[in-house]
Amino acid sequence: MTKPEQLKKTPGYWPILITSATSYLGQSFMQVVDLFFCRDLGSTASATVGTSSTFFAWFMILGTAISSSLEYLIPHALGAKEEKKAGEYFFSGTALVLGISLISMAGMVLLARMGSLYGMNPEIATSVEGFSSILALSLFPTFMIPLVRIELQSRGFPNDTLYAFLIGNVLNAFLNWSLIYGHAGFPALGVNGSAWSTALSRTGILLFLLYRLFASQKRSHPFPPLHEVRWKLRIKTILRMGLPSAFHLLFEIGAFILVSLLASRLSTAETAAHAIAITIASLIFMLPAGMSSAAALTMGRKMGENLPREGTALGDRTLLVGFGYATLSSAMLLFFRHELIGFFTNDPGAASVTTSLLFITAIFQFGDVFQAILSGCIRGFGETTMQAKANGIGHWFFGIPAGLYFCFYRNLGVQGLWGGLCIGLFVVALILAVRYRNLTRPHRGI
Repeated sequence: MTKPEQLKKTPGYWPILITSATSYLGQSFMQVVDLFFCRDLGSTASATVGTSSTFFAWFMILGTAISSSLEYLIPHALGAKEEKKAGEYFFSGTALVLGISLISMAGMVLLARMGSLYGMNPEIATSVEGFSSILALSLFPTFMIPLVRIELQSRGFPNDTLYAFLIGNVLNAFLNWSLIYGHAGFPALGVNGSAWSTALSRTGILLFLLYRLFASQKRSHPFPPLHEVRWKLRIKTILRMGLPSAFHLLFEIGAFILVSLLASRLSTAETAAHAIAITIASLIFMLPAGMSSAAALTMGRKMGENLPREGTALGDRTLLVGFGYATLSSAMLLFFRHELIGFFTNDPGAASVTTSLLFITAIFQFGDVFQAILSGCIRGFGETTMQAKANGIGHWFFGIPAGLYFCFYRNLGVQGLWGGLCIGLFVVALILAVRYRNLTRPHRGI
């Protein structure tokens, strides 16, 4: 039996930060492993994995928005000692995820089959359709994993997430090796084996976390009975916070997705280079995304406890950690980008283009890291609308128009598209920095 004193403990800042970053990093690392095992299949396979993962990211938006709202709602309720409300939010979020997952699965399959309508390179159209149809099966576990993570972290059990993603990524590597090339008695499925590997591994991660959550020793407080859940009220609250987050992600992720779709119209080498570069950039971004989640969760708890000054201090601390990370990641991309590229491709043409894209990635690290963390800090105050406005203005009024101009009018190709992304990220970071300063001013004595 769990000791009573363990049931009331408040999760610490560093365990939350580390496990949140691990969960985002572990999710993204699966695509890295997929690309690594597919590299000997050629640029077409790399382009297939990258393009299909882009479609997947598009449909992740609503599911991610739900989890981002619960990063505030669940810990805030627990901080205010409203334990029944926290349980109601978890169940209501699960119901929303189930409905959204079914719609998203159908939408992803349909989008993959419509490649000819937006000019997808015919060399990858058929393989993208097959890969995407399999990958769509992992949408539900991908949406549910953050909800279970938030529940465990908020109740003082952050380490389960770390274990889950370690196990999941080992499983994904083994299944990629087995299903792509036909090892260990499995059939050789080629690039589609990688899609099955990812879907099965994500399902395994979810099952492990659910087991840890519902085991009698792993819940700090019992969940309320289902018949006592005020479904309509809680779902309405989640959507009220989640929909602005959805627009925020739609503007942010949508900008990267549009660039990916435009890149799919270019040569196979450029499409493969974009897929490799976006995978590396996404992997690097996962730690700031985890920092953002940790800031929202820990600050939301402090706001629920009516300790805004301490919440502000946590936000400042996360921004300081982010600055150090941005410096290191930028230096790594500048000095070790050739070694990174060699991990993903043996194609000289794709490698050459990827080199220039990673140079741009090194430049926008500071903008990307700070806009991510600032978004979480602002969410920790219970606000989600400014993030949507900032991303709409930064990416769609500045970044995308600039990228289109550089790519198609200055003939800079995929490098021009990435230049536009760089501009958009810095504009978003600037807008959010101003908003964060205004929100925290009353709690600094300024």
